[in-house]
Amino acid sequence: MLTKLFLFLEKASWARLRISIPAGLLLSLIGLTLALPGTNLPLEGSVYDLMLTLRVKSDNQVDPTPIVIIAIDDFSLNNPRQSRPELFSPGVYGYILEAMVLGGAKAVAILQNLPSNDSRYYTVSEESMWFQSVQTAQKAGIDVIYGFRWLADRPFRPAPKFMEIMGYDKLGFVNLYLDRDGKLRSQRLINERVEGGQKNVDFSFAFLAAKAINPNLEPSEEKAYLDFGGAFKKFSFADIFTKAMDGEVDFFKRHFQDALVLIGPTNSLNMDSYPTPLSNYDQGFHGWRLTPAVEIHANAIRTLLSRRQLLSPGLATIWFFFFGLSLVALAPLTFSRPKTSYPMVWFPTVLTLAYPFAAYQAFKGLVYLPVIPGLIALILAQALYWGFRLWETHQVQAASRQALSLYLDQALSDQIIENPAFLNSLGESREVTVFFTDLAGFTAMAETMDTTKVVEILNRFYETMTEAIEEYGGFVDKFVGDAIMAFWGAPKNEPRQAILACQSALRQKELLGHLNLELAANAMPTLSSQMGLNTGQVIAGNIGAKRHKNYTVLGDTVNLASRLVSVNKIFHTEILVSEATKILAAEEIVFRTLDQVRVPGRQQSLKIYEVVAEKSRLDPNMALCVNFFERALKHYWKQDFTGALTRFEAALKVKPDDDPSHIFVQRCRQFIAKPPTDSWTGITVLDLRKTHVGENVKKSRVPEAPPESPLKAANDS
Repeated sequence: MLTKLFLFLEKASWARLRISIPAGLLLSLIGLTLALPGTNLPLEGSVYDLMLTLRVKSDNQVDPTPIVIIAIDDFSLNNPRQSRPELFSPGVYGYILEAMVLGGAKAVAILQNLPSNDSRYYTVSEESMWFQSVQTAQKAGIDVIYGFRWLADRPFRPAPKFMEIMGYDKLGFVNLYLDRDGKLRSQRLINERVEGGQKNVDFSFAFLAAKAINPNLEPSEEKAYLDFGGAFKKFSFADIFTKAMDGEVDFFKRHFQDALVLIGPTNSLNMDSYPTPLSNYDQGFHGWRLTPAVEIHANAIRTLLSRRQLLSPGLATIWFFFFGLSLVALAPLTFSRPKTSYPMVWFPTVLTLAYPFAAYQAFKGLVYLPVIPGLIALILAQALYWGFRLWETHQVQAASRQALSLYLDQALSDQIIENPAFLNSLGESREVTVFFTDLAGFTAMAETMDTTKVVEILNRFYETMTEAIEEYGGFVDKFVGDAIMAFWGAPKNEPRQAILACQSALRQKELLGHLNLELAANAMPTLSSQMGLNTGQVIAGNIGAKRHKNYTVLGDTVNLASRLVSVNKIFHTEILVSEATKILAAEEIVFRTLDQVRVPGRQQSLKIYEVVAEKSRLDPNMALCVNFFERALKHYWKQDFTGALTRFEAALKVKPDDDPSHIFVQRCRQFIAKPPTDSWTGITVLDLRKTHVGENVKKSRVPEAPPESPLKAANDS
């Protein structure tokens, strides 16, 4: 057994134990605070009432001693044979007490504060008769218990001569105390007081009445929760007095033999009434139906005699119970691991749901376990467990993400961490914007440099470009030689993919300028990049062998983006895009229509565009240059080479270093000197080694409509 225990504990993380034990202490203290008598949670009172109601309905307990109530009811107050003051006369109670002796009652408990010191209500003979009846009852072994009430800090007791005859030990306090929600559920059995510098103890009326039946009964300093149950046999005070006057001994033997008799008010004028756990709320009654104090004391006596008093554990026991309960609820925190799927992780939830049923079973067994404080402690334990579990899972994911990000793109590593099944996913068709960049002339430059310097420069280039790609949400696919492939729109969807890709390309151009300044300052060769972008449908997915895969995209869209990189060499540009990318990004990016070309491997021609700048950052001179260039291009495609030349030269006056304008100026001069054939369409055929400007392309196969200028405000005169 011990071996199994040690093996089980070895599975625990001591780091987790250092969390679960202090957490258990804290939760137990919270539960204990909520369970303190002074807290009096209203909801706890409602739960207690429900459990008591259910237990009473399922309980068939028989009272060990019959308890009979003689009620001073409305009929007694209005009985013509009596006047109301007579109800407080010792003589009336003397007749009834003698009848109880003849009937064989075990004890008589009078809830009234009797006898009174007011001689207006009785004569000396009535007083003597009362004393005689008390002495008669005592000789017959019948205890007579009577009550007094504490008013503020002063006890309101009968005259000393009455107490001497009746006995000080037969006088009990009748005060009842309500919970915070206004209901009466328990009663104090003792009340400590200090009189004349001495510490004295008063016993409750109910305890003294119960002790008269069971002399071995011992009081408890804890409150006694009352076991409210079935109804008691009840008689009207007026009827009992009449039968006592008439000497109906058989009646009293039949109904009162071996019984504990309580005498107290139940009339509508009585203010000593309280709501109990079994009270019903009556809307027409404007509140809870009240139970007279005499019936509440009867329930208290029955609770004590039947030993049906709920055991309310002490504070130390409750704290230890809550501490153990919290540790059990936190067991998964100690013994489970992140991503654990076995049933133990659901144990706190099951325990929380089961606790109210367990508390009710304990209640039926007369052990009162606070329900709401226990539930709060369990819910907090469950919240702590799941919170720690989420935090721990987040830590593992963060560590995994950090490790993966060294080898994979951040977006892909996030996708794998959040959804491991992504690794087994099949390819899917998606629209993406593919990006390629390449260093112009780097191969020749690398042949003349030290290998260490080559790697250093290449790493600086990769780092700079990758920063700009990821800054705008791009996915870096691979590094090939001195080239980079990236794309937007996968593995996560991105509605603004074309705009972000163009913004990233412009940012790379800017960062490369900064990098060249640093390289030049260190006497290292500067770099020149060429970029191509294209948007379209691709196949995206994890492609490769079983043990080595790469998330990438395949298709003609990728091939065209790669071709556009090389087209930059012809026009001496840096960033070229296809028409599909231009259309999607035109809202925020300024493009220049550059030419109609045909690239190797494609039968159809396409329009290509240069990425100029973001609209918010467009240089005014560049905007004017683009305006002249696109107006010139319209004349060029209409074979108005003279008009086109004039406008291309105007563009150069604005931007003398504009290479595309220089190229088209040369073309126009060539065509003016030697006009093209009739089959000329203006389409530039590219083999990326030799360029044919509009030659051998039939008009019937290639549309000749010139492209629309993006600068509508230009005046094409």
